[in-house]
Amino acid sequence: MIILAVDDETLALNSLADCIKKVKPDADLYLFHDPIMALQSLESGAMKPDIIFSDVRMYDMTGIQFAHRVKVIYPHTNIVFVTGYSEYMMDAIRLHASGYLLKPVDENQLREQFDNLLYPEKDMGKGKKFYAQTFGNFEFFCDGMPVHFPRAKAKELLAYLIDKKGAACSRSEIIAYIFDDVGVGGDQYLSQAFSTLVKTLNAIGGSDIIIKSHNAYAIDPKKIDCDYYDYLNGDIKAINAYQGAYMTNYASWSDLTGPKKYRM
Repeated sequence: MIILAVDDETLALNSLADCIKKVKPDADLYLFHDPIMALQSLESGAMKPDIIFSDVRMYDMTGIQFAHRVKVIYPHTNIVFVTGYSEYMMDAIRLHASGYLLKPVDENQLREQFDNLLYPEKDMGKGKKFYAQTFGNFEFFCDGMPVHFPRAKAKELLAYLIDKKGAACSRSEIIAYIFDDVGVGGDQYLSQAFSTLVKTLNAIGGSDIIIKSHNAYAIDPKKIDCDYYDYLNGDIKAINAYQGAYMTNYASWSDLTGPKKYRM
């Protein structure tokens, strides 16, 4: 696990670092007194942190401004604000921050935070080769790395099939939801998206993820790990990780489905 901590107060930063080392002794921890230097390091690709702890009130840049910039670079990095002030909590919520801790932070607070990350830590090497992240924006990973889809609609098609959890989806259904029922052109657009999806999955060893039958497509849910599937199976980490955001990049149809349907 890679952790980055930013605070322009040396004593506060060192205190937080000591606490993190006790809770996560095997993590790679990077400390910054200057948020601008931290951003430069992130922009260079020198590190991709799983979680960032940031103070809110800093001289060169506020923690809220810093978090906005981080979200552009790494939209799925957990951001936890650590501050002595509570009035910025609504800003943190709007940013979909993973947490908001008041100083001084203790070990129990940190353990609870690590157990309830917006994007939970997942050891890809011990699970399946492929992992679908549906909480927040949709992303698909192979061996822990995000998969690039040459066509945006190919990625959305995969997301739609994952949402259906193995149920067969007809071409007409997919065209209606993903291509906004564009008439005769929709069939061609779907064929192009499906061809791109198959080629992309074949290239990473996922040729058996998609099941094609006559005029219908489905995903084999046994071939992937997925936070949504874990949620439905009662996994406590997945349940805690879900904070109401589900495939937000496909809200035109994902707002009608997902975990929210199952919450009482």
